[in-house]
Amino acid sequence: MNDILAAREREIQNLQKVMKEDNIYLTLKANVPGEVKRTDISVFLIKLARQRIYRTFHVTSEEFFDDFDGFYYIFAIEEKSRLEVKRQAIAIEEKDIVGRYIDIDVFQNETKSLSRGDLNIKSRKCFICDNNPYICMRNQAHTLEEIKNKIYTDVIDFLENKVTKIISESIFLELNLDPKFGMVTAKSQGSHKDMNYELMKRSIEIITPYLALMVIRGFCHSLEEIPGIIKNIGMKAENMMFHATRNINTYKGLIFSLGYTASAFGYLLKNNLVFSKLYDVVAKLGKDLDQELKSEEKTFGLQAYRQYGFLGARGEIIKGLPTIKAALQVLAGYSEFSEEALTMALIRIISLSEDTVLLKRAGSLEKYEYFKQKVRKIEQYDKNQINQITNECIKENISFGGSSDLLAVLIFITKMKKEFFYEK
Repeated sequence: MNDILAAREREIQNLQKVMKEDNIYLTLKANVPGEVKRTDISVFLIKLARQRIYRTFHVTSEEFFDDFDGFYYIFAIEEKSRLEVKRQAIAIEEKDIVGRYIDIDVFQNETKSLSRGDLNIKSRKCFICDNNPYICMRNQAHTLEEIKNKIYTDVIDFLENKVTKIISESIFLELNLDPKFGMVTAKSQGSHKDMNYELMKRSIEIITPYLALMVIRGFCHSLEEIPGIIKNIGMKAENMMFHATRNINTYKGLIFSLGYTASAFGYLLKNNLVFSKLYDVVAKLGKDLDQELKSEEKTFGLQAYRQYGFLGARGEIIKGLPTIKAALQVLAGYSEFSEEALTMALIRIISLSEDTVLLKRAGSLEKYEYFKQKVRKIEQYDKNQINQITNECIKENISFGGSSDLLAVLIFITKMKKEFFYEK
């Protein structure tokens, strides 16, 4: 207890050092119980809240501190009304189920923070029963373990709900893009006579919960444990997909590529890693995939590797998503997921990826290269040109299915970065 009190005194001293006359300052800490404050969950909560602070306020500077009482930030902001700042800080704290587990205090000219009472807003409630938390503490109404379990469960539920929405939105953005070089869209079956929009929609509904679960497993497990766990989840997702589609392969490749990427994101969030580490984590998770290339199975993917050296989707994971990294630069040039932005990103993906779906449908390496070159030559967005190539793809039974999977992964990565990672 003495260590905690000393740490809180140092927090006041650090605030005094950075404070300047009339400026408004925020402190951010995790609102979690127990003497050990530096936990994976508290780091996740602080990182999430930091992202929200940057979205809400004009931050001019930040200081990060790591003391016995846990991690915390001090932010200087440009806003002029401290009461309005406090109101916005409370809105962040009450935004959703995890907001209650962070504390954002507002200071100006003194080290006494504004209270909710200064705005005639009721004080916060107990995590467990919604009563006055000080009465619950005094009466020891809840055990420390009970409170910690409640926080952990709420964080996992929040994360699962959030990524489920992001995954679904990402896949639908790819699906709804039209025209799209022979792939299924909301307006066309493309070159897929056995697929249509409704079938793809049903598949998305089935596989999305499994992909969201892969994020959670990445959050909860070590790098060594994750590959085996997500492989089992992926197999279940595939089985459910094939059952619903009567053995039509709508998204098997996407389950693989997005599954590894999703679990890598879970690992990043749990371990307080910056976004740029995503590619390294994906490569580490896929480090044993090259062993599958030695298999005697007679799948087309393995056949393409033996005959042409194509690594396909496995190669993207083994190498840490190199095609995605290149396409991310294209998407970064646009402010939204417009038809043009997604199409130009897809063109970059087609240009760089080893698409075994295209190879299988082309039937020869020459025809494969012919259609890749057709798409690669599109240097500016021209819907007429894209329509012409799409019509030729449909006529020749061509589809860039592997590339469309990577486009969905690219959109997912972009959305996850925006939601969870702020990097100056």
